[in-house]
Amino acid sequence: MKYGKIAAAAAFLLPAAPVWAQGVGEPHGPNEDGADGSGDKNIVVTGSLIRGLPREYIASPVFTYDKSDVVRSGSNSISEYILSIPQNFASDLSDFGTAATSIGTSLSTATSYNQFDAFSAFALRGLASDATLTLMNGRRLPSVGMVEASTVSVIPSALIERIDIISDGASATYGADAVAGVVNIVTRNATDGIELRARGGVMTETGAKNWDASALAATSWGSGSGYGMASYQRRDEFIGDPVISSGTPLQISQLPQEDLSGFYAGIRQEAGDITLSLDASRFRRDRRARLDFPDTPRSNRDYRSKTTGWTINGNMHWDGEGETTVDVNFDYGETDSGSRLTYGSGRVTGYNHRNTLFVAEATGQTALASLPAGSLLVAGGAQYRVETLATDAAIFFHLAGAKRRAKSLFGEVNVPIVGPDMAIPLVRSLTLSAAARYEDLGFDSALAPKVGVRWQIDRSLAIRGTYARSFLVPRFRDTIGIAEQVSFWSQPFPYLPAGQQNPALPDGNALVIYRAGANPGLDTQQADTFTVGADLTPVFLPGLMVKAGYYSIKIKGRVVTPSQDDAATLADLQRFNLLGPSAGQIGAIINNPTTFRWFAANVPFINDGESLVWNAASEIPGDLISQVQAIIDIRPQNFAVESTDGIDLDLAYDTSLFGGAARLHVTGQYILNLDLRAGSGAPVSRLDGYAQASDLRLNGSLAWGRGGFSVGSVVNYVDGFIDNRPGVTSAKVGSYTTASLFFGFDLGRLTRSPALAGAEVQFVAANVFDQRPPMIRNGYLGFDPYNNPPNPRTVSLVLTKRFGRR
Repeated sequence: MKYGKIAAAAAFLLPAAPVWAQGVGEPHGPNEDGADGSGDKNIVVTGSLIRGLPREYIASPVFTYDKSDVVRSGSNSISEYILSIPQNFASDLSDFGTAATSIGTSLSTATSYNQFDAFSAFALRGLASDATLTLMNGRRLPSVGMVEASTVSVIPSALIERIDIISDGASATYGADAVAGVVNIVTRNATDGIELRARGGVMTETGAKNWDASALAATSWGSGSGYGMASYQRRDEFIGDPVISSGTPLQISQLPQEDLSGFYAGIRQEAGDITLSLDASRFRRDRRARLDFPDTPRSNRDYRSKTTGWTINGNMHWDGEGETTVDVNFDYGETDSGSRLTYGSGRVTGYNHRNTLFVAEATGQTALASLPAGSLLVAGGAQYRVETLATDAAIFFHLAGAKRRAKSLFGEVNVPIVGPDMAIPLVRSLTLSAAARYEDLGFDSALAPKVGVRWQIDRSLAIRGTYARSFLVPRFRDTIGIAEQVSFWSQPFPYLPAGQQNPALPDGNALVIYRAGANPGLDTQQADTFTVGADLTPVFLPGLMVKAGYYSIKIKGRVVTPSQDDAATLADLQRFNLLGPSAGQIGAIINNPTTFRWFAANVPFINDGESLVWNAASEIPGDLISQVQAIIDIRPQNFAVESTDGIDLDLAYDTSLFGGAARLHVTGQYILNLDLRAGSGAPVSRLDGYAQASDLRLNGSLAWGRGGFSVGSVVNYVDGFIDNRPGVTSAKVGSYTTASLFFGFDLGRLTRSPALAGAEVQFVAANVFDQRPPMIRNGYLGFDPYNNPPNPRTVSLVLTKRFGRR
């Protein structure tokens, strides 16, 4: 049974207990700083508009990974680390994008585009990345390139305090794209002093090196503070021995060479009840990857890209009486990316893109009434958002770019029905929450409601649940992407009316125009999300926390691109086609200014049935145009339904052990179903196959610390799947387990030396046993990087020194 996998994997993982601690001393939980809200109205809570909302009021499932998790994993970059989070999947955007053109292109159109940009993105629940919204400190990030990836790949790990994941629909709070969930990257709060950090590592298989260095300085005065940070990161290329793919030897960069630098600064100033803050950043990333064919070097490909970007974020916060606050935010971000592909033959192609994001937002909150169980809190606001893309990639974007505007109104209410002081049996507390957002996108509009309930039965057990309607917008690549192509075909067409058979064509065939390319008429995609779960913190076993839950997501109107045969033959797709088009309708298509190619194929009376390309619409013969019987649309369309459901687990246990402190932490996701259904057709599973999400993923850690010394291990488990590639004999691919080992030393505590106060050393060995991903015969990399991304054994040393107040 599939459910037996959970027990088997848990039995493996718990005794092996992977390791994570926060700092190099005694481990403690990631949320002890009150990050999830502790009643302080100045604390921003991930998943709610209401500041300072107590943790016991939150109905949505939230997973948190802190800065020490990133270090202890041994990952060379944030883009590598996020692939170890069980709820996240490599999906269509990943660091190994050069390989993506021949792997899993059905995941989304971003897959093939990303061979040029190779940017990572969060993709929760095994869905494509467009269904996950990524934020930094609760604010949207500017996107990058034609893939519209967030700038996760350029965030230095030294800047991160924690990563919060809300794994349910959240468009009511954050707007478009928060369907599978929201990832909020929370940056560090700098304190007075200076922190210097350096990390060096080596990949033992090839000797490739990686290192990074950062300097963070902060100061404060009576009414304000300021900080500045500079960072640089270098990763050498990791490339293995050549593999045989479809009989052809090839060698590919599994992890590209990468140089990343960044500057970050901010200032905060109080003036009575008003606080003003301003944050800014600047980054640059240079990347090089290659795809070599040892037997045919003229086919070699060398990919180089450079991306720069900057952001500025401003906030005015007014602190009123009681729970009343008002915030005015503005954000502007801009990225410039350029890519060059050089073939072994000497041919060069290149593209340049500029993406911008502007957001202006005003929000406020107050206590509307005082109820027996507590304050009835309300929050609301308005937002104006503009996203643009400018490009010179004429083949992909025949238009020079596009602009997307959104205007939103939103609100939230939190109603405490029962409180602890009311002493009601089996109801320690009961809280209802509701939120809604209306967003006008210009080409479409969406209403996103959300309701939640949290029932705290006693001090040990709570039940929670949410329902949300969320939405995501079609990407620029689907609306202005590949320039339109018009082609004439003799095509089998079962919907040809009786008596209209063209005698020049085979019986059953019609003369049709295929319309391919981007589709500016796409609508928003609507999603329904449901979660229910339980949180256990037993009073009889202090230090134990178990959170488990079920989730379900159904996206209607999912954008997919139909195949040529399906578009002509499936009844569900005929609503996009045009039977018996008029001369005016045909002329509007072939003379469309976004069309860049016209050709005929398999038409007996045109070039003897061979393909023929025309350079302009005016060259198309009039007698061919006059015989067109149908226009078949194979552009992206809103016609699929994507569904998934599964189970989450988050377990943590803190205890005293051998005179020190120990912490066990296990998180996991088990996907029950992940299906895509076109029209009224049968659902097609996108689970447990090649370049498809594995059903079970676990991540666990065990850390122990005492007196300035800590030790631990991190274990990642990915369940096996079926190699179901077309034309390949189906075969089982085994599971993949890796373990990392770390040691930490707080030199100041261990030596009592004033000179070493604030100095820490950490030794990390990632994939310490050098486990290789399960081999796949004739695979493009020899393995499936979507389930088992490149993870070479890397041994690294991290040095940190703090000066001034910690």
